[in-house]
Amino acid sequence: MRSRRRMSRHLNTEVNVTSLVDVMMVLLVIFILVAPILSQGIDLKLPAAASSGSQPENGLRVSLGADGQVYFDGKPILPQQLDDAFRKRADNDPELAVIVEGDSRIDYGQVMDVLDRARLAGLTRVSLSTEPRRDRPGSR
Repeated sequence: MRSRRRMSRHLNTEVNVTSLVDVMMVLLVIFILVAPILSQGIDLKLPAAASSGSQPENGLRVSLGADGQVYFDGKPILPQQLDDAFRKRADNDPELAVIVEGDSRIDYGQVMDVLDRARLAGLTRVSLSTEPRRDRPGSR
């Protein structure tokens, strides 16, 4: 009778991966749905320029939205806080490039204010971000 009991207690050594596959599929679906939300940026309509070129990749980005909101490396910031933020970055790396992305609908004075604050903090490598012009230069 003992030998019969031992035989009936056969261990199942197979790995059931069905539940693991189900969990992985749910995670994949969540990733597919959330990824576009995370990659959304600031809604800017940059001005077009025929001489639009490539921007430095490791530069400090300051964006000026059409509503007047200022973004420092993608995070909202008050214009008065820009001075301290620029100084901190200039202390770490005075050769850091500053890329100003200004919406085409904002006042030129706002762009100049950001450029002035960057230069006063010691960041002299500044550039303006533009969209490439679709038509040929000089043909209007």
